Amino acid sequence: MTKRAPPVPEGPDPIEVHLCHRCLMRLPVEAGGTDLPRRVREALKTHGLAGQTQLIPASCLGHCPTGLVTTLVVPDATAKGTHAKLIDPLADGEDLAKHLLQVRAKAGRP
Repeated sequence: MTKRAPPVPEGPDPIEVHLCHRCLMRLPVEAGGTDLPRRVREALKTHGLAGQTQLIPASCLGHCPTGLVTTLVVPDATAKGTHAKLIDPLADGEDLAKHLLQVRAKAGRP
């Protein structure tokens, strides 16, 4: 009988960010809605969050702010602390990255 190695402990659950596709489509052309997911990923990478965050396209999240984009932030697999965050498309994801840094610090994650 062969022995199995003990399971390798996994890192913390990634933060899921669901980005409302309908909000992106409703933005004015100058806000660059369809390009926003790429800009958000760049901001996450700049702040060291790319490997700890999953950016997930979502259909309508049910809150349609004028000139903003609704995101749903799921901090961990328990979904405790899930909340909506409105982001400004002209901030290129910087506002979301700063918010996620605060969420991570509040949860005591490195």
